[in-house]
Amino acid sequence: MGGEVVRVLVVDDHPALRLGVRVMLEDQPDLRVVGEADGVDPALRLLADSPAEDAPDVVLLDLNLGSGPLQGVELIERLAGQPDAPVVLVFSAYGAAQEVFAALDAGAMGFLGKDVGADALVSAVRAAARGESVLGPVAVDRLLRRMRGGIPALSRREAEVLRLLVDGLSNRQISARLFISEATAKSHLTNIYAKLGVESRGAAVALALREGLLRVG
Repeated sequence: MGGEVVRVLVVDDHPALRLGVRVMLEDQPDLRVVGEADGVDPALRLLADSPAEDAPDVVLLDLNLGSGPLQGVELIERLAGQPDAPVVLVFSAYGAAQEVFAALDAGAMGFLGKDVGADALVSAVRAAARGESVLGPVAVDRLLRRMRGGIPALSRREAEVLRLLVDGLSNRQISARLFISEATAKSHLTNIYAKLGVESRGAAVALALREGLLRVG
């Protein structure tokens, strides 16, 4: 992909973390950080403006870019349709089931928690650049439970609605927050109830928290 040196774009809205990642990666002779971005649009602009010699092979992406843990999924989806797009390796503190599934389903090459050590991160970046899937312990656990039928698969929008439901928002508030009609919000809730096998808002919230489908805060 990028010759002997793997070029990395770090996308995270915390400057200190970006600096720490840069130091860890650039301590390796075969890794080079070619850019940093704090959001989806800045990352896309940087990718569009990068000369060929600085085009990243790997995007190291935090899912939570200031407006919720699914924000980073948008970047994965937008990159997935581009020719010669870099691979995406999620590096995120968020590891709830729907967040892991959303990232991988959108096309991420792997998912690591931010609690991994420097050696594991460096190895994961190299593996992703080679086209190998990389999964941290949390992601593996979520996928195994999904394969065993323990966790239902919600769409990205359904996961967003469920998160707002957990936060205590009404149907009207959910529709306003997501810029959808109240009828559409109700339709999403009906689908969520069916997938989770519940019949009420309270039961949906309880199951989401018990099974780790979403995290609060």
